[in-house]
Amino acid sequence: MAISILILILCLITPVFPVLASPITGEASLSTSWDLAGGRLTYGLELDLNYETPIFDHYYLSTALTLQHEEGGYDPDFFRWREAYLKGFGVPWEETDFRLGWIQVVWGASDLMSPVDVINPAPLARGIGEGFLGEKIPVPAVNLEWYLNFVWSLELVYQPAFMANVVPEALQKQFMSAALVPQLGVGPDDLVYDFTYREPEVGFLDPIWGVRVRGKVGGVDLALSYYRGYYLNPTPYRTAITSSVTGNGLPFQVDVDFGYPQRQMLGLEFQGELEALPGATFRGDVALFFPERWTHQISLPQPDGTMIVQEQIVLEQPYWKASLGVDYTTEDNVYLNLGYILGTPQETGDDVSSYLFLRAERPSDDGKWKPFVNSVLSLADGSMVNALGVSYTPQPDWDISLTYSFASGPPGGKLAGIGDGIFLSAQYAF
Repeated sequence: MAISILILILCLITPVFPVLASPITGEASLSTSWDLAGGRLTYGLELDLNYETPIFDHYYLSTALTLQHEEGGYDPDFFRWREAYLKGFGVPWEETDFRLGWIQVVWGASDLMSPVDVINPAPLARGIGEGFLGEKIPVPAVNLEWYLNFVWSLELVYQPAFMANVVPEALQKQFMSAALVPQLGVGPDDLVYDFTYREPEVGFLDPIWGVRVRGKVGGVDLALSYYRGYYLNPTPYRTAITSSVTGNGLPFQVDVDFGYPQRQMLGLEFQGELEALPGATFRGDVALFFPERWTHQISLPQPDGTMIVQEQIVLEQPYWKASLGVDYTTEDNVYLNLGYILGTPQETGDDVSSYLFLRAERPSDDGKWKPFVNSVLSLADGSMVNALGVSYTPQPDWDISLTYSFASGPPGGKLAGIGDGIFLSAQYAF
């Protein structure tokens, strides 16, 4: 209740004090979702605020923060920074710009699951409706771009601290149970977990860093990048299972140690116009990953009281990921976006597989209504998830969206387990 009152007060004071509030922009939103299979209801309020002010010639302070309250979901944080940094234009040298602080660094030309966009962690997405890709979690870093000429530039990223994806414990338990339940022949409720996380040692002398060169060749925008850092999702490297914590054989005690493997990446980005089809744009990202060798040791109890240790190779060989797409707007104002995806953000190593993505939408003649369809098909097993929805914009600063998402495919399919849900959101921009 207190959080809701705070958000209401902040919304109300904006028009009352126009002089003080004029530099502040943002968005207030209400969202709710209903998991049709599990009967899980999630709803919440969110207030996003953005502020930027000059402090010296060519220097600015910029910040973006979020206040939110969610019931029934995985994200309990009431307050979080989206960005907070100092930036400069034409400084420290005339040919350079920089940002210093908690920043978001967007790499990649693709607008869907770019494999070269590896710097910032990302929060969970609740579905594949309107704006399902969500936002990024900022990292403490320096981002410097040096303009070599009018076409080419060199970008450097220096990050002296590690930031990981936040995977809620309830969701982590689901991931682990999906792998262990078939081996142990028990139900998920028969497993009691204890998780330990070991973060990599990153510092000023051993940072995460990346470099990108970008420019234009003919009519095609190009970029080449190199990144040296770590996987952002926690990856188990040791799991110890004890046959009983109560003395009667059940439940099993599962102690899991997680880490974050190191990785290097070579990336290619490109984007341009299709001359044979006016109004069509092609874009793509291709990434080659070189992972640290990573194994997972699992200690399993046996009926005779002994333990057997299994070792699984999680990462070893280099592997490719890609996101390629074409978008086109027809003469009837129908927008089409067709994409091929090799590997989702969660897939690594031998688990990388192929997907097709389709988005279609057509705004009404007055621009207020926009029905849309999002579909993702796994070429590995035929599983599929679809979202049918409509967004309504009664005024330029209002947007209301309703989405129905449903999945299909064989049991255990890559997309079949996403489930069915209904998503409703309303945003007001100011």
